[in-house]
Amino acid sequence: MKKIASVMILLFLAMTGAQAQIQFETGTLAAALAKGKKENKPVFVDVYAVWCGPCKRMAATAFKDPQVSAYYNENFISIQIDAEHAADGPSTAMTYQVNAYPTLLYFTPDGQLAKKVVGAMDAQMLLARGEEVAYPEKSPGFITAKAYHDSKKTRNDLKTYIGALIDIDSDSADAYTATYYQKYKDLNLDDEVEFEVFFMQENDPESALGKQFIEHPEKVDPSVYAGKIQQFVQESFTAAVEAKDFSIVEKTIRLTLPHLQKAMDGVPDVETYLQYVRSEYDKQVN
Repeated sequence: MKKIASVMILLFLAMTGAQAQIQFETGTLAAALAKGKKENKPVFVDVYAVWCGPCKRMAATAFKDPQVSAYYNENFISIQIDAEHAADGPSTAMTYQVNAYPTLLYFTPDGQLAKKVVGAMDAQMLLARGEEVAYPEKSPGFITAKAYHDSKKTRNDLKTYIGALIDIDSDSADAYTATYYQKYKDLNLDDEVEFEVFFMQENDPESALGKQFIEHPEKVDPSVYAGKIQQFVQESFTAAVEAKDFSIVEKTIRLTLPHLQKAMDGVPDVETYLQYVRSEYDKQVN
């Protein structure tokens, strides 16, 4: 019945040209949670800041998607909270450790925090997160998790599960790629899922896999290649600052940047880039 109702809403919006929009409550989080409990509905909270660009884009796109708005309006009590200016904004941000915007909070009908998502999402992702909370037993995440936990948990079972988690952009992907990486070091970088495991978990450019990746930029998209090189440099920069040893990041830059120069145009020469990184390093340690 609910599926039929959702379809009818979408058809009506399409025929009339009405503007779809998640209907947000006015008032406080406490009032929204009380309404959720009374109506036995989960509560969706968009914690935002007025200056936040991703918040504005999400409000103009995902929140106005016809399928998303129909689903959320039927299944959730929704509220937006300005973390800096709303009466309960600062207290909400402190209670739920909101340190970046937007942060999306999902509560069960009895007021328990069910999910916290940091960062903007597109319509498809927002719909998936809503389904995971409103009807967890029917969500793709629940179904793929059950299939994995009912399996023999072989390497192939875990790889299949990780692939499914990546496809639905699940928050659990990081944890399971970490498990896979710890158990299986002989990753095949030509395998789509195992490459994702490498990309998410390998931080050492001098490891066997790190060197293999660095020396073959032709095998991946230039933006992916550049992104991973950036990760290598950032990780080594953090380590250098913690150890107060600039040579850690210098070594990584000298190893990776020449390969990046061959793969892409516009990459600065090593000495120029080192000069810049050194200035940033000095700001951190002095």
